[in-house]
Amino acid sequence: MHVVITGAAGNLGSKLNALLERAEWCSAVTALDIVPVTAGKKTTGVLADVADADDQRWRVPVAKADAIVHFATANPWPDGNWAESTKSFDMTANLLAVAGTERHCRFVFASSNHAMGGYKDHPIPGDGKIRMTTPARSGTRFFIPGEGYHYGAPYGATKIMGERATLARARESRGMVSGIALRIGWCQGGVNDPRTVNSSGKPGEPVGQPADEMARDYRWFRNMWLSNADYERLMTAVLTSGTDRWPGPGIIVPGVSNNRTTAWALDETRAWTGYDPQHDIWTELGLDPSA
Repeated sequence: MHVVITGAAGNLGSKLNALLERAEWCSAVTALDIVPVTAGKKTTGVLADVADADDQRWRVPVAKADAIVHFATANPWPDGNWAESTKSFDMTANLLAVAGTERHCRFVFASSNHAMGGYKDHPIPGDGKIRMTTPARSGTRFFIPGEGYHYGAPYGATKIMGERATLARARESRGMVSGIALRIGWCQGGVNDPRTVNSSGKPGEPVGQPADEMARDYRWFRNMWLSNADYERLMTAVLTSGTDRWPGPGIIVPGVSNNRTTAWALDETRAWTGYDPQHDIWTELGLDPSA
């Protein structure tokens, strides 16, 4: 399998690249970014801007790829503005227009928990689990000490549109594209210590936030934790699984660890991709989530 990674120099892109360098089922990696990516045994780093629809440096490998994992974004942080978010969607649209034009392609769109982050402060309909069919609700509210409240509405809205575009391309591709919109949880850089997961991503309690909000935020964000090992299990599953169990040519699934009280419907991810997460943040922290 020849895999193209966009945003390959970033946190998730570099972690995936390291996995693919070891994976027997991957024969070659094209690592696209606007900054240099170090070449590897399988990896070819390519400087290219996927926001430029005419840039042949990315168009050629994308057309020939067996799989594409799209991480690239104009601003990787959830407080990105509308201009940055619009540019991010342009990247997704450009890639989808080329993917699957020469051979079948598995297109994995790196969506985000922020596509549904509005449910942090609102009841989740149905069985209380966020599923593929749950109505979208972007705009996570999160608190950063010294800065106050931030809202991820533009960032989340772009992820929602990317999800819909991925499903639309898969549906109209006549079998040339199988699409997965992957709502990736909180996989921090480096060792990904679960103790630093809170509303701000910084160690320690977010001083200045009301206690009831703080407790709710801790639970919400901790339940989105995705360990490094589970991240590798997730990416292996979404890149290598067949489509025979999918409800259609494209699916939307969450990607978090096996956190006991998570709101994300991992039963769908398990059933459709075979993902088998092993870690639970509450066990890692030695905490009772019901306390």
